[in-house]
Amino acid sequence: MKKLILILAILISGMLINLKAELYGKNSYAGINPFGLVFGIYSGEVGHFLSQEAEINIPFYFVNWSSANITSFGLGGKYRMYHDKNGEGIFYGGGLEFSFSSWEGWKYDESGIYHGPKDDVSYMVITPLAEAGYRWTWENGWTIAPSLELGYSISTFDGDGYHNVRSESESRFAWSLNLGVAYCFNLDI
Repeated sequence: MKKLILILAILISGMLINLKAELYGKNSYAGINPFGLVFGIYSGEVGHFLSQEAEINIPFYFVNWSSANITSFGLGGKYRMYHDKNGEGIFYGGGLEFSFSSWEGWKYDESGIYHGPKDDVSYMVITPLAEAGYRWTWENGWTIAPSLELGYSISTFDGDGYHNVRSESESRFAWSLNLGVAYCFNLDI
């Protein structure tokens, strides 16, 4: 997985260095979420403007906290519409995100006493969501698009180590803040 992330980072970096275009002729972007880097979360997005009124956005993330033995990754798809129909300013839309995490869990009985060795636990989440934000763009191709996502996560746990249950499901309200720092470029599709 680390090799895949390295290859994606090199490809995106190469595109950012070599692509030159006029601001309003740019139709695609690739970027990162710097909030995640503070916590060791490699997250970003790629997107393509369908018109000045709408875009498709593909967010992704990867986490590997070796000290806690946690690995997590996710991928999604969003459809954004622009209020002013110019590819800038207020945007809103919806989407769907998928996440998977795994870690070593501890086996506890009902009284909370530890019993036995660690056990692998997996956690899968599907989140339908709504999103709203604002996009600023500059002539040099850089763009910032902070956004707020609200969704409803539907998740499943699997493993003996989690609450001493073979599998468990839960659903809950979820939210997240994003700061999409990206570079726009032309991509003929």
